[in-house]
Amino acid sequence: MSTAAERLQAMMAKACFGKDADGAFESDLAGFLASHGVAKEDADALLASPRRLALYRRLVRHNVTAVIETMLEHTRARLEARLPGELDRAIAAFLDEVGPRTPHMRDVPAEFLAHVAPRWRADARLPRWIADYAELELVDFTIGVAPRPLPPPPLAEVTADRPLVFAEPKRLIHLAWAVNEVPRDDEAAEPAERPVSILVYRDAEHRSRFLELTPLAAAILVRLFAGDALGEAMVAACTAQAHPLDDAVLGGAARLLADLGERGVLLGARELL
Repeated sequence: MSTAAERLQAMMAKACFGKDADGAFESDLAGFLASHGVAKEDADALLASPRRLALYRRLVRHNVTAVIETMLEHTRARLEARLPGELDRAIAAFLDEVGPRTPHMRDVPAEFLAHVAPRWRADARLPRWIADYAELELVDFTIGVAPRPLPPPPLAEVTADRPLVFAEPKRLIHLAWAVNEVPRDDEAAEPAERPVSILVYRDAEHRSRFLELTPLAAAILVRLFAGDALGEAMVAACTAQAHPLDDAVLGGAARLLADLGERGVLLGARELL
């Protein structure tokens, strides 16, 4: 990319997401463009239509705001019940202070949540669990609308020495509050404060589902999802959890894998070369 193009892109990013940038370019558009080193031909085109930059700022910010609000619809409802206007203020602060870094609109809500979650957790006016609630809602939405996956590789029988193959999309998240137990239609419901590990996956009808896991089951799945063979994953997880690899663990792992198979999450094992 040429230097001129890089400067133009930097100016556009500042114009769209910079705090009070609209006031700066509306009062002195030529000076705003010059301060960003915009090439003369680009500056002349913008100066010929001085209202274009303000319109573009409004359109871009509206689109970013809309995708965040769509993916965090239920989080907005709970915020409004406790601190009206909070989501709007949080989005405006995100756009003014950092702005999106991803080129993909679908990834903007995750960037927004990473920015705002520490503030929400520190704000005594808000429920202490609201950031966890938003994270689960965001993962739930993302899994639900993810593209149809590619066909799986050739499958083999599940044995201890083989890595396992799982259906996509899926996501394992760890939260401090049991927000997975809060009914969507009960805005007054409060989750229990306890650590949870939740597997979010999509069923055969393409609906996202939650499966809460024990800490050991979650530790095993983390390693299986990373590509470890079944036996290696169980040994490593038990070691990390300071848990003996006894008959209870073996039986529990067998039940977990059977359950995942029934849910369509576990497809089989990878063939060894």
